[in-house]
Amino acid sequence: MFVCVYVFLFCRTLIISAFTAFTALFLLAQTYAGLFSSNYVLCSLYLACAGASGAASYLCALDSQAQNFKKHRGMSMGFTSASLGISGLVFSQINDRFFKSHQADDNSTFDFLMFVGSCVFVVTLFGSFILGPMEEEEEVIVRQQRADELAHNLKYNDYTQSIRSFSTSSTRFEDEEDDEEERPLLSKNVIMSVDNISSIKKLGALEEDGISGVAFFSDPVGFSLAAALLVILGLGYVYLANLGQLVVSVSSRDLSLAEAQHLRNVHVSIFSIANCVSRALFGVLSDVLLRKAGVHRLWFFWSASLGLVVSMIFAITSVSTADELILCTVMTAIVYGITFGVAPAAISEFGTKTFARNWGWLLCAPAIGSQLFNVIFGSVYEKESRRQGDSGTCYGPECFKTTFIIGILAALACNIIMSLAIYKKDLYKRRSVL
Repeated sequence: MFVCVYVFLFCRTLIISAFTAFTALFLLAQTYAGLFSSNYVLCSLYLACAGASGAASYLCALDSQAQNFKKHRGMSMGFTSASLGISGLVFSQINDRFFKSHQADDNSTFDFLMFVGSCVFVVTLFGSFILGPMEEEEEVIVRQQRADELAHNLKYNDYTQSIRSFSTSSTRFEDEEDDEEERPLLSKNVIMSVDNISSIKKLGALEEDGISGVAFFSDPVGFSLAAALLVILGLGYVYLANLGQLVVSVSSRDLSLAEAQHLRNVHVSIFSIANCVSRALFGVLSDVLLRKAGVHRLWFFWSASLGLVVSMIFAITSVSTADELILCTVMTAIVYGITFGVAPAAISEFGTKTFARNWGWLLCAPAIGSQLFNVIFGSVYEKESRRQGDSGTCYGPECFKTTFIIGILAALACNIIMSLAIYKKDLYKRRSVL
């Protein structure tokens, strides 16, 4: 019954998202064509509706994978996150190749918006028939298979342990009758193991129900994930959004506008590719290390935060040209991809039924972080440009040095928070994996 209701709501959300996104982009295209009012409030409303429908579709895709790919969440969610990261690069290339026109009556923006709206509508509507949790019968079969595997492992472990105990005690007895009396203990141990399965099933049910709300943020790991998303994704977004200013600040003053645009496009493309590969690669790696070595996913965020510190230190101490900035772009894109690729799988460990709610709340963290660090970057950049006497343009590492120092301190504070969570939860110890 729960699965049927869940699938119904799931499909309805995607259908509403498909029509909302297409309608918003259609209205925006008509605005560009001059048929509707160009009031900025209406345009903001169109963009907000398109963004909300896109976020809802993305959330449904991740929630579907949290429900169905319970052993390979890192891989499935990492590839989905990677496709999201590369989509901007793909559509920008499509726009440059097929929708650019240099004629006076240019309708390329109208045509491109209609193309994007149609793609979003078709793909999202198609997903409403595909995505969602598996049917109840299939879920029962999968759970039964897992229970059988667990029963086999427990029976084997208790059987071998009983054999050892029996072989040790059998040296005290010579008669065959005494040996027969010992054998029922083997089956008794097996029965106890089967009883243990029901307890493990109850624990599994509790894990499936999950935790959310205040309980989630009160958990050391949950709070650490929120801090990591706020700092790492916030700083990563600010770096990506201000790549143009960063490139100009480390370039010569005689750099032309066309050259600056070209360098910015190169860095954005490099960032997109490195970010995409990082999301997919480390999503899979988190699954492998979790299953093979019991490494908790929080360690990936700890490493990403440390990598962000190294990247920003390198930027303020060793970068003086646009070519040297490429290494910093790649490093920032990698830690950005690690966080975005592993975060959904890490959050799903708090329960699949509460995943969508937890992920929705946690997405507020990078939004807050990006706004906070963006304000800091803008203030520092504008202040330095005025000091240099050139309003609007700033040159030298001083343009971003203060922002990156604040970012380094924030990332180190994030590392401390995650280290405390690792210590409290004993995540530094090797965990046994069945």
